[in-house]
Amino acid sequence: MKRVGDLQQLVERRLRELGDHRGPMPTRRAAARSEGKVSYETLRLLKLGQHSGAISAEVAEGLALALDVPLTTVLEVAGQRIPLGPFVLPKRAETLTKAERAAVLSVVDAILGAAGQDRTAIESLRPVAKGGGRSGGTQTGSRQAGATARRVRKGQDPLR
Repeated sequence: MKRVGDLQQLVERRLRELGDHRGPMPTRRAAARSEGKVSYETLRLLKLGQHSGAISAEVAEGLALALDVPLTTVLEVAGQRIPLGPFVLPKRAETLTKAERAAVLSVVDAILGAAGQDRTAIESLRPVAKGGGRSGGTQTGSRQAGATARRVRKGQDPLR
C-alpha cells in the first residue's frame, strides 16, 4: 500500500526545515537539488498530496537528495522494500546442481513477484514457513521438497 499522506508530510516537513526566515525551501530549488532524478512537478504533486505515491527507485533517490534525508527514510515512508545488500547462500549451497539452482531462483522470483503485486501474498506465506515450529517449515513440506528435488535431479520433473 502506498503511503501518500506520509510522503506528503515528509516533503512538507523537510521543505520547512530546509527553508529560512522567508519560509520553506521552494519546490523548484528542492527539485534542482535532486540532480535531475525528481521533477518539480512530481515534488509539487507530492507536496500537495495529489501524487499517487508510487515512486521509482530513481525518484526515491532524487527525493532523498532533494530533502537531504537518507534513502532508507524515503523508501520506508513510501512503503517500499529497503535493500539489505547482496543475498548470499550458505557454503553448502555450492553443491546444488544447475537444475536445483534454477529451482531456487524460481522461488526467489515468485516471492519478489508476489511482493511487487500484493504484499498480502507474502503475508499468506508466513503461516506455511512457521507451520512446523522449526526452520524450514513443516515435516510434510520438507519431505515434499526433498522428493521434488530428487525427481528434478533424475530428470523426472521438468522445471516450471
